[in-house]
Amino acid sequence: MSIGFVSASESMTEIIGNDLNEIELTDSQDHDLLKDDVKYSDIYVNSSKEVNGDGLSPETAYKSLSYDTYTNLGDNGTIHLAEGYYDIPDYKANYIIVGMGDDTVINSCWFKTSTYANDNKMITFSNLTFDIPVKREVYETVWIVPQVSFETVHEYFSISLDGTNFRFINCTFINSSIVSGQYMNSINYQNPIMESTIKSFENCKFLNYSYNSTVKEYYKKLGYESIRHTEFEAKSLITSFQYTKFIFDKCVFDNITAESVVDSRGGLMGTNGVYGEIIIQKSSFSNCNVTGIVKAQQVSDCKIEGCTYDFNATNDIIGESPLYINKTDIPLNETQLTVTTKDNSVIITLTDVNTSKPIAGVEVGIFNNGKVFDYLDTDTNGQIIIKDLDGTYNFEFSYPGDPYAYLPTSVNKTFTFTKNQNTTPSKTVPATNKIVKKSVKITAKKATFKKSKKVKKYTITLKSGKNPIKKVKVYLKVKGKTYKATTNSKGKATFKITKLNKKGKYNAVIKFAGNKNFKPTSKKVKITVKK
Repeated sequence: MSIGFVSASESMTEIIGNDLNEIELTDSQDHDLLKDDVKYSDIYVNSSKEVNGDGLSPETAYKSLSYDTYTNLGDNGTIHLAEGYYDIPDYKANYIIVGMGDDTVINSCWFKTSTYANDNKMITFSNLTFDIPVKREVYETVWIVPQVSFETVHEYFSISLDGTNFRFINCTFINSSIVSGQYMNSINYQNPIMESTIKSFENCKFLNYSYNSTVKEYYKKLGYESIRHTEFEAKSLITSFQYTKFIFDKCVFDNITAESVVDSRGGLMGTNGVYGEIIIQKSSFSNCNVTGIVKAQQVSDCKIEGCTYDFNATNDIIGESPLYINKTDIPLNETQLTVTTKDNSVIITLTDVNTSKPIAGVEVGIFNNGKVFDYLDTDTNGQIIIKDLDGTYNFEFSYPGDPYAYLPTSVNKTFTFTKNQNTTPSKTVPATNKIVKKSVKITAKKATFKKSKKVKKYTITLKSGKNPIKKVKVYLKVKGKTYKATTNSKGKATFKITKLNKKGKYNAVIKFAGNKNFKPTSKKVKITVKK
């Protein structure tokens, strides 16, 4: 156990200053002042204790999470919870709560805010089980000027994570729903620089949740001289209003019955992140009776990658904003480079492992001793033949892949050739000139289109320095769909966008894959669709 800020041996004067010289203190007052100023890095709580201790060891643990628990805890300190049942109070600061056994259970966890500011604290929960009733009844005193009125406030919820940042590690959630950002959404305040909060979940389990249509949730909305309670319905396991970024890494979702696993109601881009964003990676979904894993306003604010499913999850998007999405990663086929020699030639073959067919017309980088040897395209047989080789070569053959079709692959080989070997005619132009790839720039501006326009034409320019790059393919990806265009003699390419028919702001990515003469490049732009 370590003590923060001051040590127990420090004098009274060191703790509260020279003003003590003017104050006569009793022994009890002296003790209280010391207690108030000392902060500890570790506090212990045990709900089975009959007598409340000082919280400084497992043997002298507090009985519950009380005001003293937090006021005596130093910044970024740790609260250790013994096995038992606990209520988490709404206290925002930098601290960690760790469960000391498998049966450390949280029965309430409701963080709310009455302002639109993120206080930029980080609260971490580790090794805990959250098993929280869906419905609770809270009694509050509501002051109505000029008289006082007592009202009963019904709040229906499981977990609220409003107003600050949260991190969950190795936690289990049983039949417990989560809501975040409801207050900031209710006042429609648009300032993401201060307000965006992050909720991350690492190696967590979400189990046995069923949406109950008879139970609705409420958030508080400040009104003139009163507090109004506005009803909303959360049909998903997790409801994310504006100003919240949810991240799920290596999580398990099992036996979930709801409209979606996550409902992301944000969507507009801000200068310091997005109003609403969902990232799910390397997680698993089983026994999920949902319309989609994520319900989102636009695809660009949702990333579901590297996940496993017990159903056939595809990249297909269901509905028209809000959209239901199961996965966003593009399935890329595995590729393989095989290299053989004949006489003084090297034969390189690129194949699609899934179909066992050759990949024709793509560029392969060839390096010798770490330096560029050449960049050549595969022929109709997926082959490149380099002939008339002499001496020792430490080759690396590298295919960069295609972001919309193939995974990258590479292979290293060392060969030695002598001049008196016979040569075999090549179907491919031999390597002669060593090419240095030139840098490329995409010029593209944000664009606004009318919703009524069925085909939205969007033009970009591709140049290397002042020189246009002609007759090359470029790609534009927006709202989960990829469009292809070819540059003309002026380096201009026009995309015909046909699947952007809903009002909103969208993030688009323009890519040039590069070739033997030019380096790859990409650019992000915003496309707006209005009435």
